[in-house]
Amino acid sequence: MTIQDDRGAAALARAHGLFNIAGGLWPLLHLPSFEKVFGAKTDRWLERTVAGLLVGIGWTQIRAASTPGGADHARRLGMATAATLLAVDLAYVPTGRIRPTYLLDAAAEAMWLRAWRARAVRPEPASTRAGAAFAAAAALAAGCVTGGVLATRLLRRRQAEPSESELTRARYMRHPAAR
Repeated sequence: MTIQDDRGAAALARAHGLFNIAGGLWPLLHLPSFEKVFGAKTDRWLERTVAGLLVGIGWTQIRAASTPGGADHARRLGMATAATLLAVDLAYVPTGRIRPTYLLDAAAEAMWLRAWRARAVRPEPASTRAGAAFAAAAALAAGCVTGGVLATRLLRRRQAEPSESELTRARYMRHPAAR
């Protein structure tokens, strides 16, 4: 990769790192809103563990972006994280173990895999780099807005409904402890 290509990979590493940090901080800072969108969990320790790992991965991606060869490290770490989260989302939504709102995360993780794959396979020519960066930023913004709108609608609908019992709220978890 050239110096310009390294800058693009470093920017992608920082963006993905910030995304992972935001995703990890949400359940750590405000668990009730996270669980309203993604469902109540039976194992809070596991939820916090995954959140902490996402924060650590994101921080590592951001820090690696500014070191020689760090973008390659951030790419490997980002692709492994995105592939794992995507696989979990796609495996457990159909079984009812996790809520369908995880499909929003699946779409985001697929986008990160595509962005990293495109960066690794063929660096973009300088003439299209600005357009591609704008398109990626627009896609990310559209995804965030869509997720926010869906989450707001879900929260409003849940607030309008009568109070649910713990057992009813756990309907998305087909776990022996939730029955």
